[in-house]
Amino acid sequence: MKKEYTIENYGRKPVFASFLPGIAGLHGIPIWCYYVNRGQGVASFGVENKDHAIMEFEPAHKAYQNVKRTGFRTFLRKDGKTEEAFLKETQTHRMRIGMNTLAIEEELLELQLNVHVEYCILPEEPVGALFRKVMITNTASDDVKIELLDGMPQVIPYGVSMENTKNMIQTSKAWMQVEQAQKNVPYFRVRASMDDTADVTMIEGGNFGVGFAEDGTRLEAVTDPGRGFWLGNFVGCAVIYEQGGIREVEAQTRSDANLVPCCMFTRTMEISSGQSESIYELIGQVENQKILQDFLGSHELNGAYFAEKKERCEELVQELTEDMQTHTGNEDFDAYCAYTYMDNLLRGGYPIPLEHSKIFHVYSRKHGDLERDYNYFSMLPEFYSQGNGNFRDVNQNRRLETFFAPFVGRKNIQTFYSLIQLDGYNPLGVEMTSYTVAKEHACMILEDLPETKKQEVLALVTKPFTPGKLWELLPDTELFTSLIDFAQETVNGNFLEGYWSDHWDYNLDLIEEYLAIFPEKEKEMLTEKAYTFFLSQININPRVRRYVLTDRGVRQYHALNEASRRNTGEKLVRAQFGKGEIIYTTLMEKLILLCATKFAALDPYGMGIEMEGGKPGWYDALNGLPGIFGSSMAETYELYRMLTYTIGALQRLNEPVRILKELGTFLDELQLINRLENDAIAKHQQVLSFWNRINDAKEIYREKTYQGVSGETVTYQSEQLIQMLLGWKDTVEAGIVKAKEYGKGICPTYFSYEVRRYEQTEEGIIPLEFAVQPLPYFLEGPTRYLKLNRPQEEKKTLAAAVKNSDLYDTELSMYKVNASLQNASYELGRARAFTPGWLENESIWLHMEYKYLLELLHAQLYEEFAEDFHHAAIPFLDEKQYGRSIWENSSFIASSKNPNKKLVGKGFVARLSGSTIEFMSMWKTMMFGRRPFAYAGETLKLTFAPVIPAYLVGKDLEVSAMFLGKTKVVYHLDGQQNFYPGNYEIGEIEIVYRNGSRMHSSGSIEGDAARMIRDGMAETIDVTVRQK
Repeated sequence: MKKEYTIENYGRKPVFASFLPGIAGLHGIPIWCYYVNRGQGVASFGVENKDHAIMEFEPAHKAYQNVKRTGFRTFLRKDGKTEEAFLKETQTHRMRIGMNTLAIEEELLELQLNVHVEYCILPEEPVGALFRKVMITNTASDDVKIELLDGMPQVIPYGVSMENTKNMIQTSKAWMQVEQAQKNVPYFRVRASMDDTADVTMIEGGNFGVGFAEDGTRLEAVTDPGRGFWLGNFVGCAVIYEQGGIREVEAQTRSDANLVPCCMFTRTMEISSGQSESIYELIGQVENQKILQDFLGSHELNGAYFAEKKERCEELVQELTEDMQTHTGNEDFDAYCAYTYMDNLLRGGYPIPLEHSKIFHVYSRKHGDLERDYNYFSMLPEFYSQGNGNFRDVNQNRRLETFFAPFVGRKNIQTFYSLIQLDGYNPLGVEMTSYTVAKEHACMILEDLPETKKQEVLALVTKPFTPGKLWELLPDTELFTSLIDFAQETVNGNFLEGYWSDHWDYNLDLIEEYLAIFPEKEKEMLTEKAYTFFLSQININPRVRRYVLTDRGVRQYHALNEASRRNTGEKLVRAQFGKGEIIYTTLMEKLILLCATKFAALDPYGMGIEMEGGKPGWYDALNGLPGIFGSSMAETYELYRMLTYTIGALQRLNEPVRILKELGTFLDELQLINRLENDAIAKHQQVLSFWNRINDAKEIYREKTYQGVSGETVTYQSEQLIQMLLGWKDTVEAGIVKAKEYGKGICPTYFSYEVRRYEQTEEGIIPLEFAVQPLPYFLEGPTRYLKLNRPQEEKKTLAAAVKNSDLYDTELSMYKVNASLQNASYELGRARAFTPGWLENESIWLHMEYKYLLELLHAQLYEEFAEDFHHAAIPFLDEKQYGRSIWENSSFIASSKNPNKKLVGKGFVARLSGSTIEFMSMWKTMMFGRRPFAYAGETLKLTFAPVIPAYLVGKDLEVSAMFLGKTKVVYHLDGQQNFYPGNYEIGEIEIVYRNGSRMHSSGSIEGDAARMIRDGMAETIDVTVRQK
């Protein structure tokens, strides 16, 4: 597989922004590092978050402008002439993008020098830092003497926040100081905390820089920008250096305070013709000087150390991405698979077994970068690093964890269903995982520790702690293992803001993917009492309090009951109205709860699911839609899908189900309402009586359960629940049929409603009549409809209609996220205000386009899928049009509707997108089939059903991929043609186990052989595939 993506003369290409993943290993400190295709690439880096920047964080627009001034700079002086490298795009230059590294190169023809710069993260050390190598090659025929001045023209000292950097940098200079500059290991920090509060603390942490030559010789550090580079501290030309070289710089008086410092290094080199000389710079951050001194005292920093660490950087990501190693006839596709897998784990986390009993996710972080300047990302600066995330993002990105890492089992199902509240909603934030150990257990484990150390550890582990913090106290010891094994995971949800209407949609995907690997464990999954209820932190207002009268009519602006807000330390529902034990329940009850609460959220026409929580669904940019009584058919399709699964699960389970008494009352009420209103639902457009009744029942249930539950349960026979859910399913089906009439051949996604008549009472506004307002087409509706169990011919007709609609960009042969919003109301939200063809307004939003392609594949529309996939998937695009590496995703591609034709086809907002998991889902189905394992007659059966278009078949007639992250499956094909289920047959299968033994089969693999493969005991599987 190709390891680096090369862009020639990158500075002459349209601008783009990207990042190094910052993966430093389990026992390393990650950093964030963003780069652009201008200057020397790196535009900003730091540790943890934007408040711990070393090079100032700037949005992409400013980074493109400023990187040549405030990014890394290299000045070369030869024969009295000074030139700055990577300043002029007229020089020949190139960029090489690795998975965890970055390199740039430039040819300075006038000086007859070649400058090569490499960047990597410092891996597997207790220090978070960016490593940089600058290599100068003499391309002249004569030996030369070079004076080199290189480094950062501006460093943000430790303790200066993002807010202070942007809005108070002049005043902030008063706090700043540089220490240890005379020892050539400058330490940049502020003297004390800068907040204007009574609580003032000393700042011990610091940013640092150290430079050295190939043999380890320390380089002279220059930290005062006025000492020789920029007149009056202005970051511009190195005037004094140009006039007199290094000698003139060293002659200047140095100041170490009251300035924004720089971190530059000097070196005089004598380079023979055709030879090279290198310098190295390590610039990072530590929590105190002792950590830095211990690190420097225990390592020999030289060229060999850099080479070792760079190689380890590359190995780390290679090891991580082996799970999705792919070989086809297209090398770009193969590389894209690896890059996509890595980017997916950066958002969802990478699962590891933590000691004997825990599953822990490392490397995750919330998407935030130069183009997503609005997001506050965070990565803990400690071993076993992890970051923050959002429910929807993390949930989706972990969809295939059971496939790639079967040891994960039901962990994610338990995590995300346990975050579902009694009202059917969930917290937005998924926080970093932490643990606690009961004091009695901790005392027993630590009994042999010295008392002082014992108390220090007890103080940590009896409150929420992370594995990284525990490792700092007990590195690599049996005590670390024992404490982790005895620890209890804390609840990692955080309300943050609002309730999105779609977050619950993705939970069922986790179930389906789990059962695709462990089909025989469905009953166990449904009946184990391993689930809790997240304690809602704020209640949704009843209807009468949500509505306000404006000059535009009645609007829904007050979704949440602020008076009910609670920010308690308790995050789980307990019995006896909060005073008893934590309530544990089954997955079956969770499913029934979601079916009930979402059924009770149907809109006044019985079609879409209402956006009653103040937030929209997946399409965040429709932020105004909840205010105009928005509802989502996308969620209705998902409700229908969940009802279908739950009914089937109850039929297979065929045993009584215990349900909370309060939920049981709600179920009974909904069943009665549905029976009473059944005729009206089928006959009328508006079903106001039904809508009022289900909302009355829901509001009573919400108010009652928000105060707590008794913990008492009632028992329902499975047949009772089946009949109840079948009735709801019929109602939902009727709403779907009604909605499709508005779609005119394409399944609608969203509706808004106008309140035509209303009554104003002392309590508030009571709507008496609604009128539906159909919205333009959105790709999400057809995408989610295709997930339903519908005839293939109907799905084929729908796919053709979508392609013939305004959702299809004929110029790019791609699918837009929505049709034109030109005639829609600005009240829809920011999407309506965005330029067409940009962001969430008629762009090619890759996440949703990939979702749509995935459902074409799942619908077995193989010809349609293969054609669209070849046009739309990133590795098949033209780099010149895409404007960046075709091994990396973008959040969106500017469509042909964009008025700036120079932007059309170009990708923007790099990489950390939900598109990664959608591609991985397509990859899994293409390589192995949708459900590899089946269980029938007490026998486990493994069947491969690949979907391989001819354009992925190379001359070697082999396609291979890693199965379950452990086993290499190699397909031996009999021609360069399409291999779609139904047009081929599986022939001989040879399994080579890790112990060297072999087994042969034909067609499929059954019984113990299938289990052994699932357990990771097979090294390779060779499969012969023949056309029929």
